[in-house]
Amino acid sequence: MYVGPLKRALQFLVREKILSALLVMFVVVSFVSKSFLTFGNINNLFVQIGLYGIVALGMTFAIIGGDFDLGAGSMVSCASILVALMLPRMPMVLAIALTIACALASGFLNGVLVAHAKINSFIVTFGSMIMLKGIALSLGGGKPISTYAANDFNAIATGSVCGLSLIFIVFLVLLCICHWVLQYTNFGRNIYAIGGNYEVAKSTGIKVNYYKMMLFVMSGLFSGMGGVLMASRITSGHPTVGDDMTLTVIAGVVIGGTSLAGGKGNVWRTLLGITVMMFLTNAFDAMVIRPYIQRIIKGVIIISVVAFDSYTKKRSMWK
Repeated sequence: MYVGPLKRALQFLVREKILSALLVMFVVVSFVSKSFLTFGNINNLFVQIGLYGIVALGMTFAIIGGDFDLGAGSMVSCASILVALMLPRMPMVLAIALTIACALASGFLNGVLVAHAKINSFIVTFGSMIMLKGIALSLGGGKPISTYAANDFNAIATGSVCGLSLIFIVFLVLLCICHWVLQYTNFGRNIYAIGGNYEVAKSTGIKVNYYKMMLFVMSGLFSGMGGVLMASRITSGHPTVGDDMTLTVIAGVVIGGTSLAGGKGNVWRTLLGITVMMFLTNAFDAMVIRPYIQRIIKGVIIISVVAFDSYTKKRSMWK
């Protein structure tokens, strides 16, 4: 039987409840706040999605593989400080490359401790979070380090293509690359296998220790990139800029549908989850809601949306 495009669209929205909730909230906030639906604010929303989304890509790999990285936000702070310190001393490209190399090294160390030393990832990344935050505060003397004089570097954040922020474009490019890796390469398929059932994956000959290690290397890579772009965005390296980022990113990845149990999820769903998180922050700011009230409302909305989506999925399985 032929199903018209309108009916297919409605069926899609019924199935994708989180997307439907986002669209409803978008319409409501557009009417409530006159400052929300403006070019400047929407562009700022895209920038926020890009910055948090890049870090979330690394977290998506980690969670699909059955782990997570609590130190991602601290790595963002540390990377922003590192690049700000190096910019006056060397060419911009070298400063960025060395900063990302340091982030990779941090991720590699976490991966070795989890995969080869068999230390629980919660303990390793929690310790990494504390250590990296201490390094960031020490390097910056507890204060931001300005990149104001580095005009080419700051231009990364202010750049745009056809009115679309360069940061968001970088995120979309990385998103497509990650989608290809997860869906069409042995590397991606093995990560799903390890997250789905570690022992079965090990028994089939998959080098589970290597892939476990690579989860943290990738998280370090994307966190380092996020830190560099964040420094460009705020024209400074800041030792606490990533403090709230880790839990926000994990929440966005999970809201998007990636299972904390591992073995399930994709980066396009992560885009949806991060959009929800950034939309809530942006909308509350546009409506001039006090920050501590924002936290209460945001927490209630996140729990309600995920709980309702989980309930309806279980209900459909029972039928």
